[in-house]
Amino acid sequence: MMYDVDYEIYKYINKLADQYVEFDELLKQNHLTFDEAQQRVKQFKEQFYGLLAKYSIGSQNLIVTCYDLMEQIRCQPDNPDLQYLYFCIMTDVGLLNRALGERTEEQEIRNYLRQNELIQGLTAFLKSQSESIGKYEELLEYLKKPIKTKDAECEEESDFLYHLTIQHTFLHDSIKNEIYKDNLKSLLIHINNDEKLKSIKPYIIFAVLARKTGMMQKRKHFMPNLKAVFQYQEYNILKDNGKNFNQYQSELELYDHLRRAYLEDADIDFCDYCFANLSPLSEWYYLHCEPNEEIPMTLGRKIYLSKPLCFPRLLSFEDYEMLNDIEAQMYDDAAEKLENQMLDIVEYLI
Repeated sequence: MMYDVDYEIYKYINKLADQYVEFDELLKQNHLTFDEAQQRVKQFKEQFYGLLAKYSIGSQNLIVTCYDLMEQIRCQPDNPDLQYLYFCIMTDVGLLNRALGERTEEQEIRNYLRQNELIQGLTAFLKSQSESIGKYEELLEYLKKPIKTKDAECEEESDFLYHLTIQHTFLHDSIKNEIYKDNLKSLLIHINNDEKLKSIKPYIIFAVLARKTGMMQKRKHFMPNLKAVFQYQEYNILKDNGKNFNQYQSELELYDHLRRAYLEDADIDFCDYCFANLSPLSEWYYLHCEPNEEIPMTLGRKIYLSKPLCFPRLLSFEDYEMLNDIEAQMYDDAAEKLENQMLDIVEYLI
């Protein structure tokens, strides 16, 4: 389907209209008076520019600020001040970047409240991702040792999983397939015998069924190498060959259903981390599908979805309109380069 810019703008405007809250109600929701909100805006700006000065990061324009900040992050990736500055810049809709023009007091407060919410969300997400990376590294070491298993009763759970999984298109050959049923039950017993594996059961079952579909359906007594499902699996996410995109959709639905089924019993944050980071399926979803479900995502995708459409605005609208075509293209190229580099620096944060 062709990308329709006018339609995307229409959807964006309608989305903003649906989210609109009267100003008095917005202040009430945030337990603030107008004066208190103004003070919060002032403190936010003072903190931002104070941190720029503390780390000798230039503030004369967005390009200088971003490149100075990226250099500092490369040297101190775990510094929470630098992480905070990065999130401030990537979520700014006019409070900090002077090129975006003047705002009324109400607009300043609205922008602050929205930006503050985004920064808090990104900070919490980064913390969760960092914790999951630690768990992931521990798990890889743990899986180097053999896991002892013993017979265990899991008939009810095994039957539940069988009927849940065969609903998905890429597993239709598993219907009335005794080999598949036996292999699924053996896998479940293996997982349930180990507390570390049991806590990430949704991801393990998903990854085994998605990556070893044929083996699970056709080879008797098949037991997958669980170390392999915690290695990155490449997918062709850029081109549809007539089959692969349909399968990806079906696999995504399987993980979502498993996730919901074990929501109260599993380490869902770690499962989501593995799902989003050990294959490009999550990225495929956000590239090619209408994101109407909260499919787990990488930190890079989270930041990309949090940044405003105007990032990075290098010139004011008035200055931009005075450029000739060649100059305008030069600034467009510089903005695209800066955006890509600011998104790439995410790999240093985690």
